[in-house]
Amino acid sequence: MWQRAKYILTIVTLLSIFSTLLAGCGGTEATATTAPAPPAAATDTPAAAAPAATDTTAAAPAADTPTTAAMTDATATTGGAATGATATTGGSTGGALVMPADCPANVELQYWNPFTGPDGPFMGQLVDKFNAANPSIKVTMTTQRDYYTQLGTAQASDTLPDVAIIHADQLATQAYGNVIRPIDDVVKAVGVTEADYPAAVWAPGNIAGKRYSVPLDIHPAVLYYNEDLLKKYNISAPPKNRDEFEKAAAAMTADGNKGYMYSAGFFNWQIFSMVLVGNGGSLFNEDGSKATWNSPEGVEAMTWLKKAQTTYGESKLESDAELNAFKAGTVGMVLNGIWQISNVTGAGVSFAGKGTSVPQLGTKKPATWAGSHQLTLPVHKNGNDKCKDAAAAMFIKYVVDNSIEWSKAGQIPALNKVRSSAEFKAIEPQASIAPSVENAFFPPSVPGITDAFGPLGDAVGAILSDNASDIKAALDESVNKANQILEQNKGKYGTAPK
Repeated sequence: MWQRAKYILTIVTLLSIFSTLLAGCGGTEATATTAPAPPAAATDTPAAAAPAATDTTAAAPAADTPTTAAMTDATATTGGAATGATATTGGSTGGALVMPADCPANVELQYWNPFTGPDGPFMGQLVDKFNAANPSIKVTMTTQRDYYTQLGTAQASDTLPDVAIIHADQLATQAYGNVIRPIDDVVKAVGVTEADYPAAVWAPGNIAGKRYSVPLDIHPAVLYYNEDLLKKYNISAPPKNRDEFEKAAAAMTADGNKGYMYSAGFFNWQIFSMVLVGNGGSLFNEDGSKATWNSPEGVEAMTWLKKAQTTYGESKLESDAELNAFKAGTVGMVLNGIWQISNVTGAGVSFAGKGTSVPQLGTKKPATWAGSHQLTLPVHKNGNDKCKDAAAAMFIKYVVDNSIEWSKAGQIPALNKVRSSAEFKAIEPQASIAPSVENAFFPPSVPGITDAFGPLGDAVGAILSDNASDIKAALDESVNKANQILEQNKGKYGTAPK
């Protein structure tokens, strides 16, 4: 009898321990929640462009418990409902992640992003799928207009979200502004390193010797072309270099059509920068303390672009005028961001509108302006919650591993494995644009660096609008103004993140 009772007691004890472990991993289903779908008319533009409209507010996250992050890396999950963030397509960056055993059954994450355009619902679907696959975590997504203003307001009131998207050229600014924090442990748990990405898109997240982000995508400049016009004038393929570009533009500048149009408004300096860097020049010196676009390479770039505008298009075009003319079918080629895909290709136009990698317009090497959305963790003044950090690592891993779905919104996955997958290569025109990310460049990781682009945009716009005839003088003046801004920013942001 004693042996039988001892055996029963042992079984009961084991069952109790097993139940406790299950509860610690989180077994209660959480409802998937995303913010209402944003208006389709708006689009997420690079951080340097000022967004319009009002904000959508989110509930403040709960105060975090001061402790260090701890993530458990598991190679497989068992049982019914999934408790680990796993990759479902496009390759994986490592094994599944699971929550630490001592975390509560439900962990809630607030996730903010600036995806106010048609790309927003694509991200919303990823959030919903993650929530369904991970019932111990509930991610609530909120899309914010006037995004960086909203982050600044939330930082002042200590109501920042748990996960946030930051543009690559804003990472240093937000780090020095105490909006985002180092996440070396989280990045290690996600299982990604510099080797998994093009070096240029990884670099902006390295700030003051620490890691602040995980790249999600790359949104490069794109050459959009009217394939019907190319064929009409016996051009067999879109141009790959300056010589081919000039020949194609010249051929299509006929019968009332324009071969190439260049707006004096938005996206003017980005186009200039591609030719500048392609000439072997740079926007800034190595440490980002001085603007350098008034170099001989910059003068050549702007001189060639002005000639191309005059020869194949027309001057004084305001923002989007070139896109509207292209959509009307009377323009052969335009350069703009990848976010214009749905606007000027496919069903967006009545002709064969296509997109492809930017040609090598510089004289020395291919170069493509690009932006990038990167996943980060904001600061909480009461410290960091290890369970929220673990859940954030699971969420970030899921989104990055499944960025093939995000690419359908008109983005190029930053992760090499996803970009090289057969699934991604079947998505057009993104697959045709993707090779250009290997030539992408970003500004140095210096706080406030995007402030310096204001004078550059003004100078390029003045030249394209025939309001500045001396190209070197206009670029010199813009560099002087930009350097004053960069010097002022040193005092504003200090020498290291807070």
